[in-house]
Amino acid sequence: MKNSLLAGCAAIAFAGLCGTAVAGDTAPGKFDVKLSGDAYFTAGYTGQNSAPVATDRKRTGDFTNRFRLQVTPTATADNGLEYGANIRIRAWNSTGTVDTDQAYIFADGKWGRLEGGVTPGPNTQYGVTAPSGFGTGGVFGDWSEGPGTATWLNNQNTYLAGTFGGEYNTITGNNWATKVNYFTPRFFAQEDANTGLMAAISYTPHNVNVNTGVSRVKGVGGAAAADSFCSYAGVAAPLQGCGWSNIVEADMFYSGSFNGVSVSTSFGYEQGNAAATTTTANSFNDLKVYQFGLQLGYAGVLFGGGYQSAGKSGYTRSSTTAAGAAVLNKTAQSSYNLGISYENGPALVGFNYEHGEDAGDMALAGARKADLYSVGATYTLAPGLTTSLEYLYSSTRNQAGFNSGSADYIGGNSLTGSKNANLILWKNVVTF
Repeated sequence: MKNSLLAGCAAIAFAGLCGTAVAGDTAPGKFDVKLSGDAYFTAGYTGQNSAPVATDRKRTGDFTNRFRLQVTPTATADNGLEYGANIRIRAWNSTGTVDTDQAYIFADGKWGRLEGGVTPGPNTQYGVTAPSGFGTGGVFGDWSEGPGTATWLNNQNTYLAGTFGGEYNTITGNNWATKVNYFTPRFFAQEDANTGLMAAISYTPHNVNVNTGVSRVKGVGGAAAADSFCSYAGVAAPLQGCGWSNIVEADMFYSGSFNGVSVSTSFGYEQGNAAATTTTANSFNDLKVYQFGLQLGYAGVLFGGGYQSAGKSGYTRSSTTAAGAAVLNKTAQSSYNLGISYENGPALVGFNYEHGEDAGDMALAGARKADLYSVGATYTLAPGLTTSLEYLYSSTRNQAGFNSGSADYIGGNSLTGSKNANLILWKNVVTF
């Protein structure tokens, strides 16, 4: 542990931030190990009016569960530097295996905070959206998970993920990849340590590299492979389905309180390089995404929303396929969300909504659009124990939807079909 921490600190620190005092405080006995996590059990029932795949059921009820354990060893040097590591272990997937979605080292000082490893991007950590603390998280919650190898909104999930940008609420091009994050100290802070103005910057060499994964591939070969880079069968894919490199994310966050009114806001921008192709007639637009969010709170009421635009990131710029002919006129990728919640003692209720749209099938006129509505409530039964009930309604419109041969096609026998789904979730959570 001693050698790895010193090596990691040297790798990510700059301008002598780690300092010489660290070496004297890296004995294993100096570390405090914090264990935290959560576990949930959910009962759900879903019904939808599209079942294009023979094995899908229009109506189904099922149970789901997840257990997450977060391990965080930390130590403090004589010069005040706090440093350590973090890993989050999950038992949640349908194969019964265990994986991780966070594994990084960090250093905190008066100069700010550095993180290096598999960690969410700054905007995912602090980005402001519509209130989502009720139910399973509203339109940002558990609807994308589901029974078995499917999802609660099967055959709508991928469609919604595309129109909402993958993570549904914040910048997504570099999430869950190995990266370096830097956060400034908070300026203009009030009594609460989490108030004030903070900026952040992040760098990700390649968004498909996780943990020890290393990618040296600079391009994809052939027309078919080129079309599958950010699309399949000519259909625009979610941002995280593309292979980006040299991703830089910059963000600013502010939170404070004035005369009893709380204010939280965020602005983020992200850019990255699209992969080159060995087919000279094919190329893709680089990654360019921005996000803005604002929340206002007073007397238990919280209101706010967010907006994200990815433009034509990942769209085909020129192609020998039919997709290239109409791409210059295709609908850009964008989404926005709005919501309100009210907290009174142990009870929290809320409503939120999200709308998203993108190009859909590049070879067809029009756009594909999706709307997701959520209303729910959470009640705290005891410290660390909550129960929640949530209802979600999904509506999708295929002016230029999925190719009819895709497993995620939801348009029935018509590319212009409109489909909807209803979902009820009862979730019980232990947080420790």
